[in-house]
Amino acid sequence: MLTLVIGDKQLSSWSLRPWILLRHLDLPFEEVRLPLDTPRFHQEIGRWSPTGRVPVLLDGDLRIWDSIAICEYASELAGGAGWPEDSRLRAIARSVSAEMHSASRRCAAPGPCRRRAAA
Repeated sequence: MLTLVIGDKQLSSWSLRPWILLRHLDLPFEEVRLPLDTPRFHQEIGRWSPTGRVPVLLDGDLRIWDSIAICEYASELAGGAGWPEDSRLRAIARSVSAEMHSASRRCAAPGPCRRRAAA
């Protein structure tokens, strides 16, 4: 059984990305949420993550950290699902994913990843 340790899906797109893909691929997993920037997070993160950050995916004694590495591993577990079959389209999809991933590390998201109530 896979275990995905994440922060807040509404505030952390890094946590949200592998969660969405695991759900999309219909891979069974246990979700462990650690509230970011809290005493609980700082007390418990060392138990799960070798880097002290989320997300991290546990598969037995294997620890995979960083959302893009988790997504690649999940795709492999699902027999390559999640990527286009055509190698050229797959290359473009990987380029878009890498660009999104690296850009998100350089700048903050404009706001929470949730729908706002209509006024």
